[in-house]
Amino acid sequence: MLPPGHIAAGFLTAEALLKIAHPALTGLQKQQMLWWGMFFGFAPDLDSFVSFAREKAWFVKDKANNHRRFISHAPLLWALGGLGVWLFSRDVYWQTVGLLLWLASWSHFLLDSIEFGVMWLWPFNKEIWALKDRGIEGKFEGNSFLKYWINYLKFYFTRWTFYAEIFVLIVGLFFLFTIH
Repeated sequence: MLPPGHIAAGFLTAEALLKIAHPALTGLQKQQMLWWGMFFGFAPDLDSFVSFAREKAWFVKDKANNHRRFISHAPLLWALGGLGVWLFSRDVYWQTVGLLLWLASWSHFLLDSIEFGVMWLWPFNKEIWALKDRGIEGKFEGNSFLKYWINYLKFYFTRWTFYAEIFVLIVGLFFLFTIH
């Protein structure tokens, strides 16, 4: 999934957490939680920059550099990090940030699990799990940044993940403009 979908999913996760848990936060702190949710919804993909650095390009062709194979893309690490922040925090603000670290990052992994896959069983198993086309890799022609990404987007627009992303974006925008 592309960054806009992950950001929208993180926003919706933060919205849901605020509605369900009703943490004792100020209005400003609640807005900050929405920003934290959006950041943590996208944050697992920051490891893409390691892939780009290894490839020395703004695209990845070598499967060994697929960022979904890095331990930074393992759901268990994000859950432990978020639960650790929640457990060791003394105030509601940081406890809520800890829950968002876990839950918003997992919204990312759930969406990636539609087609591209995630290492759900890491560290016990490094296999990538997805609902459809596990570990899907497209073959994109072109060695230039623009040509590669145009071909990637053509491929992406034909995938189930694209439709899930559009749905998440529409729901996120609905909540953003009707509630806030």
